[in-house]
Amino acid sequence: MSENIRDVLSDLIDSYGINILEDPDRLSQFLEDRCAREAEEAFHLTFALRYLLKGGWRAASATAVLDKEQEERLCQQLGFTAAQSRDVTALINGAVADRFTKENSAEDSFVATPGNLRRISGGISNRPRTTRIRTKSLYNGIILIASLLVLGVLFFQIGSQRTPVGDELRIAFFAPMSGPEARLSHVQLRAAQLAVERINMQGPLRGEYKIKVIGFDLPKDPAKAVAAVRNAMKDKSFLVMMLGANNGNIPDLARLAESVEAPLVITSPEPPSEEDLLDGTLPYLYTFSLVNDAKARGKVLSYFAAQALHKKQIALYYDSSGRLPEETYLSARKWAVGFGSKVVAELSYNGKRDGGHSAAMRAIAESGADLLIIPGGGKNSAKIISEARAAGFSEAILGEGYTEKTYADAGAALKGSWWVNEVSALDPPIRSVLKEYKSLYNENCPPEDVMPAILSYDGVMWIAAALQSTPGFRGEAIRHTLLATKNLALTHATLTIDPRSHLPLNKAMAIVFCANDKGIFQRRVRISKD
Repeated sequence: MSENIRDVLSDLIDSYGINILEDPDRLSQFLEDRCAREAEEAFHLTFALRYLLKGGWRAASATAVLDKEQEERLCQQLGFTAAQSRDVTALINGAVADRFTKENSAEDSFVATPGNLRRISGGISNRPRTTRIRTKSLYNGIILIASLLVLGVLFFQIGSQRTPVGDELRIAFFAPMSGPEARLSHVQLRAAQLAVERINMQGPLRGEYKIKVIGFDLPKDPAKAVAAVRNAMKDKSFLVMMLGANNGNIPDLARLAESVEAPLVITSPEPPSEEDLLDGTLPYLYTFSLVNDAKARGKVLSYFAAQALHKKQIALYYDSSGRLPEETYLSARKWAVGFGSKVVAELSYNGKRDGGHSAAMRAIAESGADLLIIPGGGKNSAKIISEARAAGFSEAILGEGYTEKTYADAGAALKGSWWVNEVSALDPPIRSVLKEYKSLYNENCPPEDVMPAILSYDGVMWIAAALQSTPGFRGEAIRHTLLATKNLALTHATLTIDPRSHLPLNKAMAIVFCANDKGIFQRRVRISKD
């Protein structure tokens, strides 16, 4: 192994912790960016890590160092040569040993021994007893009264704090359980309950608690929604709130979360805007989002277009009637230039009108663009692609939010198109969860509901991880634990929270390619640097 890949691996472990070795997909993307000349060595390393992880190996365990027998097994099972197996083993062992060395080193340590501490002047033995008895009694009385007041306040705070009931750690899930959005909300709640089943099967959290999720109806009217949430959170046994729908009331609910001192985790498939999470210039302390915002999505679109597809002449076509697609377009336009591409055409349409796209597609076909980006996804993507092909645009197309319905609507027109998804039903770990969903509920999760379902599922997984490691059940303690989330492996991505925004930091997105017509999952892609 070259010294470069050793140094890069050491830097990655310093930045992301030893658990980066347990996420080979993410590690391979880092190595692809930083060790382009050592692609073969990077492949051998991540290939070996995948094999070891399947066998139960963990980087942070006391038995992480590989022995001669494991080295020989790499040759037998993976087809490595003796030299390749030896190099990979040495690299993994070096990374593990370096981690333990850094953790156990104690720089600037100081041990107290007789004679090496400076004598402290003064002390009670040097003071004369000059205080009169009455004055001393007065002081003692004041101290006693102050102590009683402190105890009274303390007991009041303890009585008003949130706390588990029995052996349950409760989560309140808010979504429209009635009306036109009820079906989706029930799918989300079922997915959340599926996560509860998996967590509780693995054993009690903290050795004694089970997770429980209870759903509550979230009215469409903002004032009624706030009143409903406030009323539900009067029950002090609810430690955390989950929000499954973005009805435009996130700032109101964020302020409510502050007043009741209970963290609010947003898992809505429509992400909040940056302004939704800001109280002036700072984020609301108790509100967090699991979902990439529009700026992050637009950035990934342009990054993938320029860095992976190597496209330099880009056309953008977006829905101007929606906040999310327009914000995604603005971000994609900004970052396309930043990543070295040129925007040669940018057109919009009104998604609320059932109009055609032929004229716009002809203009894009004549613009010289070698890639058409459709930011924001939506139900119009299939129709746009079909009309683009009919208008003579034969170059690559990059869309957002591929589902089985996209294939059903567009068919062969999808050939040669790429898709960036927050969540893809084609991603193997997600397919596994969807199988469990069908097994538990005896029905398939609707294709168009896979993204909100998986976000609810992973939202519960994230909260459970926080409740497992939080130093206490006060809202302040739980929110600090959520804020400190780093490299948490969830089903659809590895999660790190940006403390500046309370949003995911460079969270990976799934890439789907339509080689002929139907989509095929490729990999997850993330931007490693801002």
